[in-house]
Amino acid sequence: MELNKVFIGRQPIINRNKKIFGYELLFRNNAAPDADVMNNLKATASVIVNALNNIGLKKLIGEKKGFINVDAEILESGIFDLLPKENIVLEILETVELTSDIVELCTNIRREGYRLALDDFIYNESLSPIVGAANFIKIDLPMHDRQSLARIVEHLREYPAKLLAEKVETREDFEYCYSLGFDFFQGYFFARPSVISAKCLSPAQLVLIELSRSLSREDEFSVIEAIFKKNPELNYKLLKFMNSAAFYTTERITSVRQSLALLGYRNLQKWVTLLLFAGEGGDPKSSPLLERAALRGRIMELLTKKITQDPVLADSAFMAGALSLIGTLLQTPISDALSEFNLSQEINDALIHREGLLGTLVLVTEMLEQENFGFIREVLGKFSLTVEDLFLIERDAIIEYESYDSKES
Repeated sequence: MELNKVFIGRQPIINRNKKIFGYELLFRNNAAPDADVMNNLKATASVIVNALNNIGLKKLIGEKKGFINVDAEILESGIFDLLPKENIVLEILETVELTSDIVELCTNIRREGYRLALDDFIYNESLSPIVGAANFIKIDLPMHDRQSLARIVEHLREYPAKLLAEKVETREDFEYCYSLGFDFFQGYFFARPSVISAKCLSPAQLVLIELSRSLSREDEFSVIEAIFKKNPELNYKLLKFMNSAAFYTTERITSVRQSLALLGYRNLQKWVTLLLFAGEGGDPKSSPLLERAALRGRIMELLTKKITQDPVLADSAFMAGALSLIGTLLQTPISDALSEFNLSQEINDALIHREGLLGTLVLVTEMLEQENFGFIREVLGKFSLTVEDLFLIERDAIIEYESYDSKES
């Protein structure tokens, strides 16, 4: 029997400054992606082989940390010796029986320079030896109420391990775990709108929105060029991007007008949209919202090309995917946020009401993040696409995103 193809997704792990620290690498199997159809050894071996041989670890996680699930069989097999110590965290599954032999093995693995995480950890004093060997302790939020969570954190303060809250799905969850002293957070809380008070748009955001409107209207190049000339930093970023490896041209780009002619309105609008999510200062690649916006946009663009073979609609799909998080970015209802832009009715309907093909594909990208593969299989089937098609698109979008040097944008 031919082995099922294996795909790799990833879920971001955020630090206390809401910047991406690393990713949990997610094993995906096309035969039954929402079921455990292979044992942990096969699953982890598949992830390792794919990450190293077929794709390349750097292409999947860049310079960030990659968390990979391991069980007792994997730990004893030594297969992880193939992995670079500086980028990999071995995540010991909650199903592993922490015998004295396993604890000793983990201590030796730590001594060799590997980092260890304990998954879905439930505190027990008898576990002190393994807790002392761990670099990270992952605590699954739904397994605890707030009082028990506070008690666990108090018990673990005496150990050097960093605490990672898992399945953080709301801002309230994040803020509570932050107040308890958690170091890292996993879950899509950062993509959820949290409208407390209207957020004032920064001067940089206002400029980008003005530019996006102008591009949507396909104003004369001279009008668009004037916006860049009034904003030297934006001008500099565009020229740097155009002269980088991310944009392939034999010409040396020397002016905004030349950039406009080469990129065109739609591609420039995509670039402007992603700049909105990059944030000000620091490394744009560490922004979880930028990563989500970029991946949603690219996944929707590639899906639309497969379904319709219409490049114009595919451009709209990118905009819809990326802008599906604009309400979160601006901390305002999405209908209010979209009123700042000059978008087509099709994109507005997709984002506000989830209507039309684009609205359906926004839902697909959201369900991919939630790993709701039953929904995805049913929806994609209507377009004669499989979950495997989506996994390939997701992988390609991740690799493409990581290939852009953050210093270039």
